[in-house]
Amino acid sequence: MAGDEEESKEAPKPLPGQVEAALARARAAVEADRKRKDGRWLALVPVTIGAVFLALLMPRATTPDAIPLPRADERELSRLAAEEDRTAREAESTRLDTDVLAVGSAYRRLKAAEAKEEGDAALVAARTQIDDALSSLRPRPGLERDLLALRAVQTRHFLDALRTWEQTGETTNELVELGGAFIPRLLDAGWATTTPTRHILLDDTQRRVAFKLVWNAILDLEKRPAFTLPLDEQRMMYRLYIERPHPSDMQRAALVAQRQSASDPQACARANFEEARQSNQWRVEKIRRLGTIDPEYPAAYALGVALYHAGRYDLSADAFSAWLKEHPNGPYTLRARNHLKAAIAAGGT
Repeated sequence: MAGDEEESKEAPKPLPGQVEAALARARAAVEADRKRKDGRWLALVPVTIGAVFLALLMPRATTPDAIPLPRADERELSRLAAEEDRTAREAESTRLDTDVLAVGSAYRRLKAAEAKEEGDAALVAARTQIDDALSSLRPRPGLERDLLALRAVQTRHFLDALRTWEQTGETTNELVELGGAFIPRLLDAGWATTTPTRHILLDDTQRRVAFKLVWNAILDLEKRPAFTLPLDEQRMMYRLYIERPHPSDMQRAALVAQRQSASDPQACARANFEEARQSNQWRVEKIRRLGTIDPEYPAAYALGVALYHAGRYDLSADAFSAWLKEHPNGPYTLRARNHLKAAIAAGGT
């Protein structure tokens, strides 16, 4: 039978002991070699990671792009606006003293002369009226509070007049007497549009701050602590300056003439380049001022970016170097190193 034949077959004979031992040693050697190779690969992992990390830390020339914007506390801004509006309502309900109201009337006269382009003689007369009104203020406790209330009232009316202009296109007497040439200046600066609809690019806080800055300057109150704008309000104005720079008033007329005389694409390109350069130079000055009032703002880094785009690569490199000296570590460190290398390369030094 087949089954019986299979059962009768002899079992395989065991290998000699020396052969078995040799095979065992061979198998152990193969396994040890495999482990050594795996270990070498594992040892390469941290080395590779370190090399990649070092490559990331090495400066690479990258063109500066975005400029940091100042950060303002939105809740504080809302509180300040609500407090100012409340002050305005209280002042209107109780009526301010006559000498304080005379200052407000003189301010309106000056801005109206400005809006109507009545000429230098009218502006001088209006300025004299303001000086007389200020000198006629009766010294008393609470005088600064009353002047702040006057500013709050006129700020509120100014904001209402701006909204009316945006909604209807009407230039009200309030807008003329409180804003003066505000709308034309916004249009010249590119901060307002009339097509396809009328729109002012300033938000409510920036509109409020813009008015108060002018009001303080005209009445020569900007250096008095009670009239100094809170830092968060100033930050919002400087945010506008950084986001939407424009050439200075002195340069704007020259740029318009250059653009009008451009007769070929190259001349147009030169005019565009010069306008961008002047805009960035204007922004540089604003960043410098912001750096003096806001200790939290990364002014040196921002200057490096703005100066690079203004074509001042040497000063840009200096600004980035100054930032890195004061901040060897931090959120802008790697970018500052890369931008520093780009500024040096662009400047050819």
